[in-house]
Amino acid sequence: MKRNIILFVAAAVTLLLAASCNRKVDYQYEKYATLYHSSFTVAENAGELRIPVLVKNTKGADVQISVKIAEGTAEEGVDYEVVSPANGILSFSGDTDSLDVVINLLTPALGEFTGAKNFTVSVASATEGVGVGLISNANVTIDDIDHPLAAFIGSWTGEMVGMFGNWPKGPSTITVTADPNGDPFTDLIFDGGINPYFVAAIGANPSFSAKVDGNTVTVLAEQPMGYSDVVLLGFDHADPNAAANYDHARFELQEDGTLVQLNAFGAYTPSGGGFYEIYLGGAVFTKN
Repeated sequence: MKRNIILFVAAAVTLLLAASCNRKVDYQYEKYATLYHSSFTVAENAGELRIPVLVKNTKGADVQISVKIAEGTAEEGVDYEVVSPANGILSFSGDTDSLDVVINLLTPALGEFTGAKNFTVSVASATEGVGVGLISNANVTIDDIDHPLAAFIGSWTGEMVGMFGNWPKGPSTITVTADPNGDPFTDLIFDGGINPYFVAAIGANPSFSAKVDGNTVTVLAEQPMGYSDVVLLGFDHADPNAAANYDHARFELQEDGTLVQLNAFGAYTPSGGGFYEIYLGGAVFTKN
């Protein structure tokens, strides 16, 4: 069976050297190892996971790095198996600055919802004089693709229309995840793009609690926007400025796999007594 390979790539970690004519800055290590990220998420059916380990090696010497895999809720030999390094040691030649920890993802419960599982990858120096960078540990989450709400979970992109014509300036992206603290069969979390005003203008990335009933997702009203006292309000009626019409924001999963925004919603500040923007209903979101 052909494996799907997920390769996590990030910008190379660099060491910034600062000096002036009156001061010299000394660093303890000329060589150090680090992971690219402190967390990774991978689908249970991805096949193979590669986690790059970076070595900064100013002298170009051979370096060995110890890799340890610690079980969490995921068990080695049941949920995953380590392919490389088989002996727990990554050996870098002087001209090599990145090697992968390679892990096979096993699927003992594919087709059955068991929930997300996790394990930890850590690196340490196995060569004298080599330090460890800022990221020495990474948590790996194996997502269960058999979640009852799998059709809703993922990243969605669509174009919302603002009543006042100010926002959005382009496509909005909604990230939908299962609520780890809620009912796994009804509760979701909507991240970010359902209010592009704050994502684009303020830089905030609010999260909203939502519940699923059949094919309809209800994003609960009067949730804080993550900035000042602004809250999310939804409307089900023709006049969204009427206080009596405040309701939840609703989305519906269509047979063609799109997510359609059923009603208008907006960002309201009680202290200011007005709306930043109200987004009209009818936007269509497609899963990325």
